Amino acid sequence: MESVFVVLAVLLFVQSFLSFVSTMRFARYALAPQANRPQRHQPKAVVILPCKGLEHDFEANIRAYLSQEYRDYEVIFVTESEHDPAYPVLSKLIKQSRRAAWLIAAGEATASGQKVHNLIAALDALNSIDRRAELLIFADSDARPARTWLADLCAPLNDRSVGATTGFRWYVPVHGGVGAWLLSAWNASILSLLGERSGLAWGGATALWRDSFGKWEIKQRWQGALSDDYALTAALSEVGQRIKFVPGCLTATHADASWRELLEFTTRQIKITRVYAPRVWALTCFGHVLFNFTFWGGLLWLAWAGLHGDFNFTLCSLLLFSFAFGAMTGWTRATIAAHLLPANREQLWPYRWVYAVAAPLVSLVYLYNIVASAFSRRITWRGISYEMVGPQQTLVLNHPVNQPLHGAPVPAPRRRKAPIRSS
Repeated sequence: MESVFVVLAVLLFVQSFLSFVSTMRFARYALAPQANRPQRHQPKAVVILPCKGLEHDFEANIRAYLSQEYRDYEVIFVTESEHDPAYPVLSKLIKQSRRAAWLIAAGEATASGQKVHNLIAALDALNSIDRRAELLIFADSDARPARTWLADLCAPLNDRSVGATTGFRWYVPVHGGVGAWLLSAWNASILSLLGERSGLAWGGATALWRDSFGKWEIKQRWQGALSDDYALTAALSEVGQRIKFVPGCLTATHADASWRELLEFTTRQIKITRVYAPRVWALTCFGHVLFNFTFWGGLLWLAWAGLHGDFNFTLCSLLLFSFAFGAMTGWTRATIAAHLLPANREQLWPYRWVYAVAAPLVSLVYLYNIVASAFSRRITWRGISYEMVGPQQTLVLNHPVNQPLHGAPVPAPRRRKAPIRSS
């Protein structure tokens, strides 16, 4: 048994080393100097922002989207109904803003995820709202973008070899707690998929040309889908288009999480991954089963052997070095986030050690997610229960009853646009 643990520890060491190398490669890309913003061409853009409920600091997040340093853009907000708690807040913020914006009640989804349904409703409304918009941007209401977020996200699209650009979220704990920090560390591990050629177009920050969106039939791919970003990623991959991660579009999401909320969120993500990206799920399964069996099993074996006077120095060294590479990986990711999120640097910089030591616990969370996802395709997302039959077949199992809707867009009063500041 001891020799088995040694062999597995070698594999774990190699896996940890490669993960560290991948993170250093990402750090080199993410921290490289970016082009000067004033020289960038800025085509007319429309930001589509589906909303459901009120997240932490919801108004501050929405104001950030309405005050971007971009010459010409509009925002389409979408809720399921006028009875959504977000609807009156959005209506108020639109009236207070000088930015042209629209608010749409999309109605209840019957054969897709509610978010996907909202996005499709916004796209249908866009044809009557503004035919001049050249760029489509999809965003999430729980993130708070910097003022240059839109300009940064759109700029690389001037290179037509880039099919889409994307950002990502970094969870910043509000009050702290083990669940909140584990959520942040768990989510940070996905950064390894991002870079000059990313493996994911995150639905909370993705931009592409409007004509390309139609040409690649992405809207059709969304029909019946639950996951907007995985369906979009698959469509771009099939037509051979590159997805570029924009470091300046790493955005902060302020949130806390109890243990129940942590496990619910992370398991939902892994269940979605199993349906939409089975190869990614299989690799995730292999990596974390290997880590947990080898690391925790190896520690128990060392403790048992040590009590019997038979200490294995090789196994101990391999586990120690694997942990060290994992710690350096977590520390590096947190350092990158602190640099890319200057407004949150004071919250993140002193707690980089949390990301350094969290890897074994994060892997345990992943193991729970994997086991749960292996036996069920049912999830609950924003109070709605779904079953994912396939990538384009979603069953809505339980939906809260809503009042009758009025689906016409509500335009914001057109006022003088805010001046554009360059930096």
